Amino acid sequence: MSGPPEELRALREIFQSCDPVPQRAVDAAYAAVRFRSGTSTSALELVADSADEPAPVRSWGPASRVLTFLMPGRIVELELVPTVPGLYRASGLVINRAGQSRPGGRLAVRHPAGERAAELDEHGAFAVPDVPRGPISVVFQAPRSAPAIADWLVC
Repeated sequence: MSGPPEELRALREIFQSCDPVPQRAVDAAYAAVRFRSGTSTSALELVADSADEPAPVRSWGPASRVLTFLMPGRIVELELVPTVPGLYRASGLVINRAGQSRPGGRLAVRHPAGERAAELDEHGAFAVPDVPRGPISVVFQAPRSAPAIADWLVC
């Protein structure tokens, strides 16, 4: 994956040059996440985003966005579907590597006002309603494991 579009990279550079986040604040935020979970965290890496693909010529209804994340031994496929103005339904599937037991756990979508979460069903599927539009971060928490946390992105 090539990363964020050039416009977003330029916008990030402007924010960082005009009002950079102090490193102590970044360090404190990551320390708080590790403290809250009681263990160290692992990364949930965004490897595909349908927003990076060319828009279709014709579109019927609100456009959904599909995000694919990787972590050791698992793939998280998440689709954001607009439901009402300003809200999305996040649904998808967590897939284990071949030979592992069925996936279990909890998937949360964090946003500036809190988080919305859902437990995985017996097939590894989840549905998180009422995710507000704006910055989000995805967190997958397998049973008896440290959470895997994705970087923030805007939906």
